[in-house]
Formats: sequence, structure tokens, C-alpha cells
Amino acid sequence: MANTIAVVKRSTLCLLISGVFSNVLSAQSHSLDVDSVAPTTCPTDFHGIEIPTDASACLLFADALPASLTYHSKQTPNDLIALFRQHIDGPISQSLSQNRIIMRLQNDYKIIVISPDETGSQVGILINPR
Repeated sequence: MANTIAVVKRSTLCLLISGVFSNVLSAQSHSLDVDSVAPTTCPTDFHGIEIPTDASACLLFADALPASLTYHSKQTPNDLIALFRQHIDGPISQSLSQNRIIMRLQNDYKIIVISPDETGSQVGILINPR
């Protein structure tokens, strides 16, 4: 009986230690994923769409299509709409959804989403495969 209790105690201890290390490794893996999407220097152009000079906190996911760029601008949504319309050739469809402006270009090949915030606008640009 004492031998059985010792085995159960060792097994429980091993499971506990295994669980702790599993959580530590999972947390380290998650922190690596978060670090890999840390803000980068903002480009001046993203797939032919001009990026304003005040763009900050850029997150770029562009290894392959679909590709995306998100950033913050101190400009108002209306100022950004004017900027994009000034520099984009071709038709643009524009709609409003949940207080976000959605601009669609080239049959949804390029989509720009502008969300107002307290200090300007959050902008997301998605480039889809053709």
C-alpha cells in the first residue's frame, strides 16, 4: 500500500511539473509570435497606395498575398479619404459600416478601412490575390 501511495505521489508530481513547463513553453512561444508582429517603420507606399507621412505604429503582413498593413494617422478620416482619392487612379466604391469607412478598389483587389479614433484614424489596407 505504501508503495502505491509513493507511485501516485511521484506520478502527480511529474504531471504537475509537466504542466508547469508546458505553460512556460506555451507562454514563451506566444511571446515570440507577438514579437514577430511588432510595429515596424512605416513604408511610404503599399502596393501602389500612398501612405501618409504621419503614419505610425505600422504592422506589416506582406510575405505573400493576401497582404495587409495597419497603421495610425493623426489625420481625420475625411482627410485620409481625400488623400487616397487624390493618389488612386480608377474607380473607388465607398461605404460606411459600423462607423468605419470602407474603400474598395479594382474589384476588391485592394480594400482600405478607415476607423476614426480619439487622436486621428486607424487605417487597414488589405491586398487580395487576383
